[in-house]
Amino acid sequence: MATDSGNDYGEEGILDAFQTLNLKFISYDPAEHDLFFNSIQQFSSSIINFCASTPRPMDMKFTSSVAKHLQRNSKLFVMIYTKDMDGDIYERVGTLFLESSHRDMAHHRCSKLGISILMEYQGQEAEAVEWALNWAFNSAGLHRVEMNIPSWNMRLGKVCEEMGFQTEGTRKECLFKDGEWWDEVSMAILEKDWKEGHIKMEK
Repeated sequence: MATDSGNDYGEEGILDAFQTLNLKFISYDPAEHDLFFNSIQQFSSSIINFCASTPRPMDMKFTSSVAKHLQRNSKLFVMIYTKDMDGDIYERVGTLFLESSHRDMAHHRCSKLGISILMEYQGQEAEAVEWALNWAFNSAGLHRVEMNIPSWNMRLGKVCEEMGFQTEGTRKECLFKDGEWWDEVSMAILEKDWKEGHIKMEK
């Protein structure tokens, strides 16, 4: 479980709930972020390969509609920023969302986590996921967070496992990519398990 992803403090010493040691999380603004969102969808080779959709060129109209869907149907949809090499300026490196349940299912307090980060910044993925879990359990009152991970991206699965996620099942050869069949692995973490993990770390 990440240890360097606690909330950071601003210039006046006020706790910043949307910032960690290395990352900042900004609400999605179409005017500012649509172009970047389009670029990370277009050039999938530059991001951690999470998407199982059929690869095809995507125009701004399509990716903007995807972003609008996430804004309407997510408890949280943010852009991930990280400090540049000098540590002075934050630059956009990815997106993160927690999917909303249908209103008839909201009482179960469960959400699906999705994350895309540019390949060169994948080392900060654990910090982003840890922040998302903290927000989910301590701010949004969720009971459970889950992810569906394609087996070609089990590097992400290992990151989540180290943070306390448990594998709950596998859909065998349900995804087709690059001429091969791949599994989809279902992982999840409960609020109590996440908190117990933090208690153990503090001892």
